[in-house]
Amino acid sequence: MKPPIKLKSLETIKQKSIKTGNGLDCFIALAGGLMRSSKNIYWNGKKYKILNEIDGTTQNLTEKQIFDERYTNIGKALKVGALYQYNF
Repeated sequence: MKPPIKLKSLETIKQKSIKTGNGLDCFIALAGGLMRSSKNIYWNGKKYKILNEIDGTTQNLTEKQIFDERYTNIGKALKVGALYQYNF
C-alpha cells in the first residue's frame, strides 16, 4: 500500500475533487496518527460537500465554514498538517 498524501491547502482539495469528479477520499490523523477520521470531500462549484464516513452524515460547507471549528475540524487539520488523501 502506498503512503497517504499530505494535503496542504483547500485549493488542492478543490482541484483534486474536480479532477476525480467523485470527491476526494481523505482522513484526519488523530492521536498522533493512531486513529483516523475518514471523509469524502467534494467541491460542487459553490460549497464543499463533506461525507463523514464514521456515521454517514453529510455537510455542505463554505470555505469559511471549513475553517470554523463549530462546523468541522478539517480546517484545523489542514493548518497543523494532519489531513491526508488516501493513496490507493
